[in-house]
Amino acid sequence: MSSQEAPDHVTEAENTPIAGDQAIEENLPVVRTLGLGAQQVLVSNAWLDAIFIASIAGLTTALATNLLSATFIAAGVATFVQTLKLVRLPIFEGPSSAFSPLAIGYAKAGTLASASTGLIIGAALTFLLAVTGLLTKFRAIMTRQVTGTIITLVGFALAGYTFMQFFGMPGTSTFGTGPTLLIACLTTAIVLTGSALGGKVRAFSFLIALAVGDILAGLFGMLDFSAVGEVAWLAFPTLLPYGALSFDLGITVTMTIVFFVAVIEAIGMYEATAAFTGTKLTNRRINAGIAGEAGGSMLSAFFGGFGTTAYAQNLGVVRLTGVASRHVMRYAAIIMIALAFFPKVAAVLVATPSAVIGGMFLPAAATVVLTGIGMIAQERGNITHNLVAPLGIMAGLGIPVIADDLIPVLPSILADLVPHQIIVGTIVVIFLEIVLVKIPGAFSRRRTRASA
Repeated sequence: MSSQEAPDHVTEAENTPIAGDQAIEENLPVVRTLGLGAQQVLVSNAWLDAIFIASIAGLTTALATNLLSATFIAAGVATFVQTLKLVRLPIFEGPSSAFSPLAIGYAKAGTLASASTGLIIGAALTFLLAVTGLLTKFRAIMTRQVTGTIITLVGFALAGYTFMQFFGMPGTSTFGTGPTLLIACLTTAIVLTGSALGGKVRAFSFLIALAVGDILAGLFGMLDFSAVGEVAWLAFPTLLPYGALSFDLGITVTMTIVFFVAVIEAIGMYEATAAFTGTKLTNRRINAGIAGEAGGSMLSAFFGGFGTTAYAQNLGVVRLTGVASRHVMRYAAIIMIALAFFPKVAAVLVATPSAVIGGMFLPAAATVVLTGIGMIAQERGNITHNLVAPLGIMAGLGIPVIADDLIPVLPSILADLVPHQIIVGTIVVIFLEIVLVKIPGAFSRRRTRASA
């Protein structure tokens, strides 16, 4: 099935194109595949976490540049291996935002070496669980209520970052100005219009939006490439840039918990991508994919980066463009790896105005929320089961709001977790699924067998 045919395959119940294995394996012309891969890289915003962490944490220019390179190489290698041999779905890997607040705190405390050590240990443990097949024992609790909740919270978590960019980033001279809003609204409109028109316009709607947005930004004097000239053409990531590995039990436990939450988020993305593409997701495929997540995260940690995970916004691009070929993601991976060694090219991407990125990103983030809610709505249980997802979402949205008041009365490990929507929501929804659904269900089956 080609991308032009995608709009014809829509069910009224789910309003979701069903692509199937044929579309996942589709080989498009090289130039078109390269363009679609570049589009996935641009929309992923994989470099924004690195820039955000470096800026807020006050990292030196050398460490900030290295963090960006580490992000590119880890995300690129993980994406390439995932799409080629492991989970074999059209997914894109990037740094998990769940680690960003922790990274900033550890950077300010001077404990980034311990954070890298904790991530390596947590990822190694997860890798062992994956290759031994023990990880898929958790799949029984990964119902649509659970995965839908996690994906919905990912979409909500993206909302703040998206609108910060949409309005031009707080603290800048262009924040909330007329030209900024015009650029952002126009890029969003181009993506939405392209999605509605179908065909090649739909497939390349994000690149079209990027080109038009940049041209308009240039006319308003908002496109600045002056920093590009200061960046070297060729550079190599530094191994262990924060110093020798250093073990800290508290940091290791926290990083392991957060990584496991990122893994659950990734499984949710596998489930959502498989459902959208009509692909059978086996336990073997999941184990292989999580092994890839762990391997990519360990590689990232050795070069000073943080955990990688499957990106929800790139699934949004797949849905909006109708192109589900995993080969497109492999080209995107090659681009990311190249960016790790050619920082001057990466600097051009980074120079893209925030309003353009936010305008492109908004529809993709919205489809993430749509995907999560759709998964929740597809599962029908009793009244108690139907409350699992809403309670998980409420906890994920509500508890971080009062995090500042909770932190003084909580153990340090929990205090590190409560500010994060995705982490809180994931823990709560899994707890509720076990306590309200799985345990009562097991007792009910046992009583049934006993009475028989």
